[in-house]
Amino acid sequence: MANIKMIDTEGFGIHKMFVSQKDRWLPMPDYDKSDGDTVVLTLPGNVIDENYSLLLLENSDIDLTTAVLLDKVQKGKPISDEAIKMLRKEKLIEGRKPHLYVSKQIAGVTDQKVEYSKHKGLADKKCEVLLLDSLKDHNSLTKQEIVNLLWDVLSDQLDDKQKMNKIDNILRKIREDGKIVNETVGNKSVWSLVKE
Repeated sequence: MANIKMIDTEGFGIHKMFVSQKDRWLPMPDYDKSDGDTVVLTLPGNVIDENYSLLLLENSDIDLTTAVLLDKVQKGKPISDEAIKMLRKEKLIEGRKPHLYVSKQIAGVTDQKVEYSKHKGLADKKCEVLLLDSLKDHNSLTKQEIVNLLWDVLSDQLDDKQKMNKIDNILRKIREDGKIVNETVGNKSVWSLVKE
């Protein structure tokens, strides 16, 4: 089979698998389940750590060695002190040994700050503040106006249904906190601040 080129005798297949996973922004293959008699290859097909995948997506020039080291970090596997120092210098990891994780500051490293922020979206607390400030400015907002206000500041990783659920949850929490009230005017749901 080697003579008719049916099998790889040079070992390039393993390298190709690693490069392919890197190019697909997925975790690296590993052989952790192998033993003395059997070689077991695990080829992950889904994302483990979104920050790892985003880093590969936004920085296609990252070398394979760095990608493999970051993969070990995302899987919670130990890496050498020298590797930790190198990854810290590049601002690719955070945390303290042994609790390291792929940096959330990848946006600054890859010059993709706007895209990273869109992926992340505003935290619920910031959405609440934005909504309360808008209600102070305008006295009241319809549900559709609130949806329009918050829609684009939510993570672009959420689908339409998830965004609507998040907006409903934010409204419910602020109402339960006693900060806003809802009235139905005609067929419109209108929200306003609780009068003090």
